[in-house]
Amino acid sequence: MNRLITTIILDDSEESISVILSELSKGNFTLSYKVARTLLEFEKLLKEKEWDLIISNRDIDKIRSDKALKIYNSLKLDVPFIVISEMINKELLLNYYNLGANDFIVRTSIFRFLPVVDRELKNAENVKKVKQSLAILKHVDSMVIVCERDGSVSYASPSVEKMLGYKVEEVMGDNWWKVTYENEKEADRVRNAIRNYDFDDIKQDFSEISRRKIKTKSGEYKWIEWQVSKGINKTIISVGIDSTDRIRAEKELQKAKTYAEETLKIKNDFLANMSHEIRTPMNAVIGFTDLLLETELTEEQRLHLETMKTSGNILLSLINNILDLSKLESNKLEIENIPFNFSKTVTEVVNLMTLKAKEKNIDLELVLDKNIPKLLNGDPTRLSQILLNLIGNAVKFTHKGYVRVSVSSLKQTPEDVDLEIVVEDTGIGIVSNKINTVFGAFTQAKSDTSRIYGGTGLGLTIVKKLVNLLNGKIFVKSVFGKGSTFTIQMNFKIGTSKETVAKPKTVEVAKRKALHLNILVVEDNKINQLLAKTRLERWECNVDMANNGIEAVKLVQKNPVYNIILMDIQMPVMDGFEATKIIKNDLSDEAAKIPIVAMTAHASKKEILRLKDAGMVDYIFKPFDVDDLYDKLIKYSLSH
Repeated sequence: MNRLITTIILDDSEESISVILSELSKGNFTLSYKVARTLLEFEKLLKEKEWDLIISNRDIDKIRSDKALKIYNSLKLDVPFIVISEMINKELLLNYYNLGANDFIVRTSIFRFLPVVDRELKNAENVKKVKQSLAILKHVDSMVIVCERDGSVSYASPSVEKMLGYKVEEVMGDNWWKVTYENEKEADRVRNAIRNYDFDDIKQDFSEISRRKIKTKSGEYKWIEWQVSKGINKTIISVGIDSTDRIRAEKELQKAKTYAEETLKIKNDFLANMSHEIRTPMNAVIGFTDLLLETELTEEQRLHLETMKTSGNILLSLINNILDLSKLESNKLEIENIPFNFSKTVTEVVNLMTLKAKEKNIDLELVLDKNIPKLLNGDPTRLSQILLNLIGNAVKFTHKGYVRVSVSSLKQTPEDVDLEIVVEDTGIGIVSNKINTVFGAFTQAKSDTSRIYGGTGLGLTIVKKLVNLLNGKIFVKSVFGKGSTFTIQMNFKIGTSKETVAKPKTVEVAKRKALHLNILVVEDNKINQLLAKTRLERWECNVDMANNGIEAVKLVQKNPVYNIILMDIQMPVMDGFEATKIIKNDLSDEAAKIPIVAMTAHASKKEILRLKDAGMVDYIFKPFDVDDLYDKLIKYSLSH
């Protein structure tokens, strides 16, 4: 569709008007025109609307084109004004050009008329676009800078003053490089980069983003993010955005992040060290309690000792919860993905809690969907931890009625299964305004809950984080005074019969017989030394003690006849890792064959790999589980 061109023809000669219209009809546009036969009509039409073209006949006495131009100029219009005349001279031509005429055509050269009209219409359109762009730039916050090939600034948008404080004329030409860069070498480097651009190889849609510090008129600096692109006539157009606040915020955020990470590391290190320091005396409390329980005791003595052991195990459980929460918060808790018997794992957890339920005279029920595959892939340890916390809470807060654990299959494919685990109780319930906070750390439903029922409020926090870590969901419903229901939904990959379920390798022992082993215990704590020595001598073992890794290396070097070495990890002077490497690699062949079992408070996957790399065959947790210690002594001493 052709463009519509609105035109005023200033003429009172019908013949002249006819010639003009004849020429205009040949143009590649649709013409809409009005004729003004007097200057008054002309002025009225000019004010009526916007026009695209004005054509004036100079040769009509009562219509003077020069007067028409003065009216045109008074209205400050940008419409092409073309004058037609029978004659022309230099003086006349200069006069009309000075008055603002765009062109002057002699009637005998009317063939030039249409090309001139096309040219002036295009020029007017370009001028209109430029003015629109300039009008937009006045209200744009971003700076626009146009550089010539030599690096001089040929255009700067008005926003330069708003952003940097300089007036436009202050940054034109070479001034930009003098006022906005404090470092002259840096200014030369950037300017030379502009000069060295290979404009012929740069595509028209070329664009590059950079960030620079620019000096403002006040002497302060702002970070300006530039988007640089190729302009016309081998110019470079740079659009600058003030990113000072964002960069400052990013730096503050990074500073806060670094501080938070350092604080978290300090906290985790503190918790790890404290757990080690607390576990050391706990190891003695629980270990010596076990030793005393194996002796002849009165009923009252046995009751007191069992209470001591229970209290020690509760404290140990609390330490484990705090450590797990710390690992979860720092994303360092490791998740396994191994085949395991799901139904058996759930049943074992429920069986563990059955005694506590019987003591409170409440029912503990387990309902398992028969369609659940026998073998699933996942983390049985973390699943057990989740269930122990949920079932333990349910039993703790229920005084009469029941606790029911239900597991059902929601959806099953040949590859995986969606399971729903529901732990329901008829206990005290949760007040409605506390339901949304029960998963918060150190949070309990009522302020006196901890005093009445015990606990720290960490259990559900750990449950929530573990469920999320296992890509599951957990929901809670509760009615105060009637009970609570916790629902977990998880997806498990289905294991195959080819995959073997990890089973604890234990040596069946009807009774703990005398072992008659030569054992080296490497331990820096005197209480733990006494405990280990007393325990091992009960099994008629010969025990040597080393206070650190160096003493252990010297004893093995002097007398490499030990059946097994129990090696603590954290020790002064020389730790267990270094001592093990020396015994395995730098002493005799006989010494290298001695099995070394690590003694540790906790063992992550990373630490287990480190133990193996050092040459240790296995590890045992402190405080010792008596059966675990006995089984490992038999297993590894017999292999030596």
